[in-house]
Amino acid sequence: MIKFFRKIRQKLLSENKFSKYMIYAFGEIILVVIGILIALQINNWNENRKTDSIKQSYYSQIIFDLDKETKNIEERVMYLDSGITSVDHYFELMKTPNLETTQILDELLKVEFTFDYIAFNTNTIESLESTGDIKLLPEKIRNSLIELKRKQDLISSRAKGNYGNYLNGYEKADELGFRRIQYSNPSVKDLDIEKNIPEIILTLEAAISLKNYTDKSIRNNFNEMLKDISDIKELIYIELN
Repeated sequence: MIKFFRKIRQKLLSENKFSKYMIYAFGEIILVVIGILIALQINNWNENRKTDSIKQSYYSQIIFDLDKETKNIEERVMYLDSGITSVDHYFELMKTPNLETTQILDELLKVEFTFDYIAFNTNTIESLESTGDIKLLPEKIRNSLIELKRKQDLISSRAKGNYGNYLNGYEKADELGFRRIQYSNPSVKDLDIEKNIPEIILTLEAAISLKNYTDKSIRNNFNEMLKDISDIKELIYIELN
């Protein structure tokens, strides 16, 4: 093909047909430009196809993670509900006048003292941020995922601090003899635990009050998060369709 065009140029020049040569040269330039544009278009098409493939992969992983997170949150909400109910029931009973310390202690022993530190699966969003691939996602999805992770980090941080303080209160009650009371063995030689009962009760009430506040706050955050997750999934499904 190149030899063919070269022969045409040489023939036009040898025949001294300069004007025709210029027209031919201009046409050749146009053909070259068109070829370059076509090559660029093909390259762009290939790049877009690669980008779409990467986005599809991320979307699938994000949906998978969000589905797991939804199940995790729903299970945690049920767990929180149980603990909240037990503490609310205790404080409702404490409104009864003239309760003896033994009665208060009996009710206190029915409270659920266990808790779980909060953790979320943020592997995909962290991978998107670390690789810079998060820029491949549409702005609305990108911002929603970043905001979701921000909320998750905030919830985890606050819960860790509050539960840590709750645990300190519980451990203080243990030091006063609460563990022995739990196992119905308060009396030990030279160890008068009974005198500590009022302080044990007050220490535990302060602790479970903080735990109850934290549990209710997290439960509200979880319910809001379920709505956020649903909205993000809807945005992704729209993109996939």
